[in-house]
Amino acid sequence: MATVSSFSGSDSTLSADYDQLLVCRQQLSEPHRQRLEHLAWERASVPESYDIAVSEGKVIQMPCGGGVASVLEDGRFWHIAGGLLADEATKPKMAHWLAGLSEQQNKTIAVYNVNRHDAGLLQDEGFVVNKFGEEPVLNPQQQTWSGRRFEWVRRQSNFCQRAGVVVEEIPAADQQAELGDTLLEIMNDDLSGRTFDKPLRLLEGQFHPHQLQRRRLFVARRKEDQYVEGFLACSPLHGGRGWAFETYRKRTESTRGLTAHLFRSVCDQLKAEGVERVSLCLVPGRNVSQSAFEDDDGRLRWLLNAWYGKLGVLFNAKGQDHFKSRFRPTYEDRYLCVNPGSTVSSIFSFLRTSGALKANWWNLSRQTWNATFRRRRSG
Repeated sequence: MATVSSFSGSDSTLSADYDQLLVCRQQLSEPHRQRLEHLAWERASVPESYDIAVSEGKVIQMPCGGGVASVLEDGRFWHIAGGLLADEATKPKMAHWLAGLSEQQNKTIAVYNVNRHDAGLLQDEGFVVNKFGEEPVLNPQQQTWSGRRFEWVRRQSNFCQRAGVVVEEIPAADQQAELGDTLLEIMNDDLSGRTFDKPLRLLEGQFHPHQLQRRRLFVARRKEDQYVEGFLACSPLHGGRGWAFETYRKRTESTRGLTAHLFRSVCDQLKAEGVERVSLCLVPGRNVSQSAFEDDDGRLRWLLNAWYGKLGVLFNAKGQDHFKSRFRPTYEDRYLCVNPGSTVSSIFSFLRTSGALKANWWNLSRQTWNATFRRRRSG
């Protein structure tokens, strides 16, 4: 991997102007982009890690070249999704470097979706650590889909099979490109009735169907006419030894149980390939009060807890959790690490950067009314 100086075209130190440290991905040469993608492939440990190879925003790299991160910049706030992209030996140095960078450049740096080990490294360097949620994880080698625990999954999948829905992988780049517009159409249709009709950055992976790189694409078609009803795009983890079910969308009129059928079918294929880890991606806010770290930010903990428990009309994290729990995953803690700490301004910056301030107000009003009506009827 190239050094920062070759990214920016000038020498770079900790005290250098930050404009020399942050580089737009589009400004990288093709060899640099290829090396960045290879690094993301080899060292991706959480679902958002691989986004650095394809997403918008900027790239920051340690002067030694051993660690990189994808940065969404909002004034003096830097938002880093995907954790620390470095080998295990370099991560302590990267945590120290980011802490020094925050102090030297007077930046608030927030690192999202960090595993417990890396959160400890960042806390040792002065980052304030809050539990951000939990990531449900499956081992396909242990999935048999038998017994009462998986009755719901079997029922959804069987219904799709009887309806003539088949799941197939689209491995070739030219075939993926041909489907690109169809996939965007499905995604827009799926999001059209939601409070946020665009994916939320920092919480959801960015999906670019015309440049999937080493992401894997699976589609669900009607066998009779090859009509595509939905799709699942998987991001690599640990050099392809694991995969994350990062982007999954379906048409509003799709066959009942389509997403569950996609999950089960792809899990079965990965099982046949010997894959032992599948991530169903972060459930933000889940069990945030049960953290392995003390001295977290109580205001942020309260906000995340309220988001999961009471703000389903905005982002239905509890509904996501209910669906993913049907696959009986194990759960791993994920953390948000902020240096020097969260403030009202940093939280507002997160909302602005993620797109949470750009709600579809008509959809929000309709969903709020429907939720209120349901509560009155049930009461």
